Amino acid sequence: MNDLGKAFSFPFKDPSWGSKFLLGAVFMLLSIVVVGIFILAGYFVQVTQRVMRREANPMPEWTDIGVKLVLGFKFCVVYFVYIFPILLLYIPFVAIMVLGTFSGESETVGAVAGLYSILMVVLIFPYALALALLTPSITFRFAEHERISDGLDIGGIFRTFKQNWQNHTIVALIAVGLQSFAGIGIILFLIGIFVTVFYSYLVSAHMYGSLYLEQVQEGVPS
Repeated sequence: MNDLGKAFSFPFKDPSWGSKFLLGAVFMLLSIVVVGIFILAGYFVQVTQRVMRREANPMPEWTDIGVKLVLGFKFCVVYFVYIFPILLLYIPFVAIMVLGTFSGESETVGAVAGLYSILMVVLIFPYALALALLTPSITFRFAEHERISDGLDIGGIFRTFKQNWQNHTIVALIAVGLQSFAGIGIILFLIGIFVTVFYSYLVSAHMYGSLYLEQVQEGVPS
């Protein structure tokens, strides 16, 4: 994928980047009470959309919060559908732990819980890896028309990934690594982690939009 460096530098080329980062950190903090999650998700989808439209400053203004909220909620619905199988796997684990608490058979239940934990890792890891690899195409396919059905079009998403799997893999791995590494912002005290996580998702959103443009230029259907 060409010009990955632009995804890392674009936020600081925006004339209002300081205030946008500050408000982004505020909404990151509000994510603790859930509502901020939807607004931020909408904001990041808008970043992807603005890159797809080749806008000069991909970072949106913090206006039209209602629009961002609705857009982000729709995207979260898409992502929730994908993580729902993982959540289902946790239900038996919780049931086992509760049973162990009230049954008094701590050793037996502990052994069963340990075996089930191994099974969960075996099942969850490949699924989580596949979801990470497909996230770029899930995101830009949803962003193109803002339709939940586009984000859940498994066949189309797989075809998009298959036709450009090398760049999808590069972008996905960078995004996962960056978002994981962003947690070191904690060393900058409380606000630091919100700023670094916000930045990591900005970079990821830009890369997803750039990947879409690259596919369009190469004539690969999205």
